[in-house]
Amino acid sequence: MTTLTRANSEWSKRAPDERFSSLADIHKAAQSYRTGAMVAEIKANALRVAADGSDLMLVGPSGKKADMTNWSFGQVSQIAKAPAAYLRQLPATIAADCINDGLANSDDDRTLNMLVNQRSKGQLQARAITSDKYARIWNTDLTSRLIELEQRGPWQPAPAAFDGSRGLYLGDRDMFAFLVDNERRIFEKGPGGGLSRGFFVWNSEVGAASFGISTFLYEYVCGNHRVWGAQDVSEMRVIHIGKEQGSKAFTTMQVELKKYAETTSADDEAKVLAARKYQIAATKDELLDAVFQLKAPGLGRAIAAQAYELAEKRVDWYGSPRTAWGFAGGVTEIARDMPNADDRHQLNLAAGKVMAMAF
Repeated sequence: MTTLTRANSEWSKRAPDERFSSLADIHKAAQSYRTGAMVAEIKANALRVAADGSDLMLVGPSGKKADMTNWSFGQVSQIAKAPAAYLRQLPATIAADCINDGLANSDDDRTLNMLVNQRSKGQLQARAITSDKYARIWNTDLTSRLIELEQRGPWQPAPAAFDGSRGLYLGDRDMFAFLVDNERRIFEKGPGGGLSRGFFVWNSEVGAASFGISTFLYEYVCGNHRVWGAQDVSEMRVIHIGKEQGSKAFTTMQVELKKYAETTSADDEAKVLAARKYQIAATKDELLDAVFQLKAPGLGRAIAAQAYELAEKRVDWYGSPRTAWGFAGGVTEIARDMPNADDRHQLNLAAGKVMAMAF
């Protein structure tokens, strides 16, 4: 079993106005970004910026100006091959000259898509400048489907954190949602007393992150949204490249999420039982060979041997270390104590691959 910290990371880093206590509220916020959003095509070497007091404005071919978010400023700086962190320290006029010089001397004639939102009093804001191959998935498409799940039940946002937020976060850069099913708890005869189902889903309209979903079983969630006793962690990601491919992948993920959401407790209990019964190999060495064939990132032979030894000490918890359930339990114990979040995440996914051997 392991501890998932991604929801805790979102909770700890988000500003108060990016935290929401209901799906209706986060959906309303997502709609505010979608309403009035426009996408305009522009050549990379036709971009220009202008100083406006202490601010920098993006200037389109027609002369219209739009202010920039921190994210879109970074994208423009990257196109100009200029370091955004350094430019932010310069006076606006000097920064504008540096960026415009980089853009004017660029031979980059790619067609870009500029996502622009109309703000109060007709002011425009450029939220993103992306490739014309970028496959945008709108946050409202996700939040509306999450509301449908909640209405059908029993899925709901995560239990309230210390500040009352419910694992729902959205800002101008990205969104993240954490939903749980606490009504159909899976009975487990072991420490912890039972497992619930949960999932994370995340997205970015502006190119800051992939679109993905992570599903898992867990024991409980604490007040800072650490997920304890997690197992059977599985993840799907979609990179926002290729409009047809992105649309197809989004549809596939919707189907998978719906299938997961509608799974019964009996289905999950059967899955756990199958993993407990499935023997990967008859001996430790044969098991290590079989697991090595999975080519799961992070799960090399040394880590696998350590996981086996841990599982062997926890026979009363996991059963035989040569089963999919037992060995995966040893893997997630190692992941739990890793200091680096990316390493923990990678090894948790490897444990999920081991579990999948039973199905």
